[in-house]
Amino acid sequence: MVSADQQAGTGGYGSLNGSMQTFLAEVQKDLEQGVLSPRVLNDPELHRAELDRIFTKCWVFVGHVSEIPQPGDYVLRYIGEDQFILVRDEQGEIQLLMNNCVHRASPVCRAEKGNTSHFRCPYHGWIYKNSGEWNGAPFRAKAYRKIDASRWGLRKAPRVDSYQGLIFACLDPDAVSLREYLGDMCWYLDVLFGLNEQGMRAAGDPHRWVVPANWKSGAENFVGDAYHVQSAHRSLEDIGLIPDISGSVTGNFHVAIEGGHGLIVTPAFLPESHYGIMDYPPEVTSTFDLSGFSPDQREFLESRYTVVGFTIFPNLSLIKAATSIAPGRLPVSFTCLRQWQPRGPEEFELWNWPLVWNAAPQEFNEASYQASVLGFSPSGVFEQDDTVVWRGGPMVGRSPFARKDMKLNFQMGLDGMSEYEPQTDWIGPGEASTTAFGERNQLRWWRRWSELLAKS
Repeated sequence: MVSADQQAGTGGYGSLNGSMQTFLAEVQKDLEQGVLSPRVLNDPELHRAELDRIFTKCWVFVGHVSEIPQPGDYVLRYIGEDQFILVRDEQGEIQLLMNNCVHRASPVCRAEKGNTSHFRCPYHGWIYKNSGEWNGAPFRAKAYRKIDASRWGLRKAPRVDSYQGLIFACLDPDAVSLREYLGDMCWYLDVLFGLNEQGMRAAGDPHRWVVPANWKSGAENFVGDAYHVQSAHRSLEDIGLIPDISGSVTGNFHVAIEGGHGLIVTPAFLPESHYGIMDYPPEVTSTFDLSGFSPDQREFLESRYTVVGFTIFPNLSLIKAATSIAPGRLPVSFTCLRQWQPRGPEEFELWNWPLVWNAAPQEFNEASYQASVLGFSPSGVFEQDDTVVWRGGPMVGRSPFARKDMKLNFQMGLDGMSEYEPQTDWIGPGEASTTAFGERNQLRWWRRWSELLAKS
């Protein structure tokens, strides 16, 4: 139930009372000092405001084009906690339809994926085309002779677009274009996904599982946290999957992009004798075509830089890494898209899409998929390390003692705390650092979060 204080704010559900507005102002001041209240990781009112002020205003990832290749193909997806049908209609256009009948709000689609030309509500039988248009009801001639069918279609996301195979939607009709929202992230999406015209595809359905943590812990981690690897993932060195876990992060650095987006970039860490561009082996790099890239993008690729991870604000991340699928074997490169789907303030659903190259040899794609599942999946060795440590957020966020005056430390890299300096000769867009021993990307992500919540 929405409180009277909330209703007295700027619009009922999702609005903020005076004390919460004061709190957000304090958050913004704290971020300048590199500290943050744990309350942000578990607060019902903040969570409601996130759904209203972030997930209805930002461009949110909803799927990969390879998941709905043919007219009628559909999958169920989420923006915030709202369920939508991502579908390719009979004209081949991509639609995002709210999965609720406009008669009595029952879901019209109950399968997670499939192919259909129409959706039929199980309650009273209203029918909708896969474009979302109203297309009839039982006893229409007797019950709805004068209905204006143009007014009673399924609710549609007003903005749907894609870039490099990634489909995004925005529920704000007045939002900027996807290209403008992504900004300089497009440069990096090109070098990740545009290496040949056939592109990448999702290797099956996304893996999904519930994590007892706040969704923001995942987004913040992937936007810039390379510091945790040598501690949280030490077990990978112990079992022989990564020979030198500490050494694997020393060359990393940050690139901050306007809008709360950010990346972790590193010089290629796999030996040039066996690997080339973006740490792919010769049988894969031989399929790449760099002729369409700009000179600076080609320099990035030919200098063997690679993107380790990124977050596109608010809740889409990527991991591009390499690991052995068995001790003693050469590492295999893999790429996964990851989404942190909020399910209340104390848990989220983690969605994970392993991606493979359409033009790559089948043997490589199978090994890459195995490597991705070994590292990042419900049973992944990286995954178990991360999701265990993120559980602390909701615990301390609900603690009356901690909420009084406890602050989380984000000061690495501030005021000479480390050798974290601007990289003045960086070949790509964005603001690059000399090392990943800093937290600028995380602080910028949190600033974007706080700015959107505080916006009236």
